[in-house]
This record gives sequence, C-alpha cells and structure tokens, in this order.
Amino acid sequence: MSASEGAGRRLVVRRAGEADLPAVWAIEQVSFPTPWSRSLLATELRREKSLYLAAEIDGELIGYVGMWLSVGEGHVCTLAVDPEWRGRGVAEALMLCVLERAVALNARLVVLEHRTGNAAAAGLYDKLGFIQVGRRKGYYHDTGEDAIVMAVGGLGHPDFTAELMRAREQWEQERDLELEADL
Repeated sequence: MSASEGAGRRLVVRRAGEADLPAVWAIEQVSFPTPWSRSLLATELRREKSLYLAAEIDGELIGYVGMWLSVGEGHVCTLAVDPEWRGRGVAEALMLCVLERAVALNARLVVLEHRTGNAAAAGLYDKLGFIQVGRRKGYYHDTGEDAIVMAVGGLGHPDFTAELMRAREQWEQERDLELEADL
C-alpha cells in the first residue's frame, strides 16, 4: 500500500507483541545502518521492562517504538517507520503515544539518543519538547558518528499532560489519518 492510499484511514497505535516480530524486523532492516538482530528484537518484545508500541493501518504494521522503563525513567531505545510512510506523522504519533504511556507508568523523565546527522529525528524531538542534554562521542560504532542525548522531564506535571493532549489534537488536525491509541 502506498502512503497516498492512507487518506482518511485510521492509524492505530497498540502494544507490540511477539507476533509482530516479522514486520518489526523487516522495518528494522531498512531503517538502520546496523540493525538489531532478529533474536535481540524478539527478546526486547518479551522483556518485562520494555514497552514496544506498533503503528498499523488496516492491520499492516508500518512503524514501531521501543522504550525501556527503569526507576521512574523511560529510555526510548528505538523508533522506526516503514520508508513508504515516512514524513506522514507516524513517528510523531508513536512518540506521542509512548510519552502518554510513560506518564501513565509514572515516569518523570524520558531520554533518547539520535545520530548527529539525523535532522528529521532532531526536529521531531525538538517539536515534542525534548532538549539536548549531552553528546556521546563516537557512540554509533558503525559510522563513528556522535549521538545527541535528549530528554524531556516533568512528565508528572499537569502542564505536560495538557501539552501532550494539545499536541495530539494538533496531530489529528494536520494529518489525513485519525489516531487511535489502543494501549
């Protein structure tokens, strides 16, 4: 299905499970220079301290996000969208939903890294209120590229929750997809 065929459809974001492994792995393979192995992804989908969300349209998985949870903190460890669906707000929807889950799970802070050359990721995280808190030199072993460390805090504050709701409403107004979170 092409992205142009998505007009008027519903984007469903739901918990990912082991049955999603083939689709997650396929997207992983085309999204990263050094993708995680299939066995590592299978382990991640089963881990108690991991939260994986899948985005799908008409039952087709088109993106996913993974977050590790520990001691009141979330760490977004991966985010990928099928190339046909990039630029359509799928990554933003996944991030909004994972932040909503982080709030519901009483996380106070969410952190993540992205490659210095990934302008699309930087723009998305900035839009969602993340701020740069560090830089990891040579973090990505495949290219030697640095990682930009970003964080968003205050998740338990009512203003953060209100901002998430506003961002989600804005997302729906700007897209030709309706967002349904089944978390």
